[in-house]
Amino acid sequence: MKYRLFCCFFALSLMSSSDLIFAHENTGWKVPEEAKKRRNPVGVTKESLQKGKEIYEKKCASCHGDKGDGKGPLSKGLNPKPTNFKESHGKKMTDGEHFWKITTGRDPMPSYGKDLTEEDRWHVINYINMLR
Repeated sequence: MKYRLFCCFFALSLMSSSDLIFAHENTGWKVPEEAKKRRNPVGVTKESLQKGKEIYEKKCASCHGDKGDGKGPLSKGLNPKPTNFKESHGKKMTDGEHFWKITTGRDPMPSYGKDLTEEDRWHVINYINMLR
């Protein structure tokens, strides 16, 4: 009987922790359909990747991590957790979704619609795609 209770408790613990792992996906941050379809007008070039990397290191890495794993030094305690671009969430998002989220932001992520030019945001997206 104790073993069954332990197994049930353990299984429930695993299920609830998986919700935490994918918390960012389940937060309901809905992107408009039109924004999802938006295409990146900036080609993936060495220059674009370098520019995107420079911006990412200044504006994004502190939360999303140097490797894009969502484990930056400021990520602890954030809710929802920063996107892990190497996991399923990052791979599911279109460039248009990334662009919209970078542009509009949502607590705790700031909006970069005024801080970064449109072109700079696309450079960052090219770099994020390379991290995957």
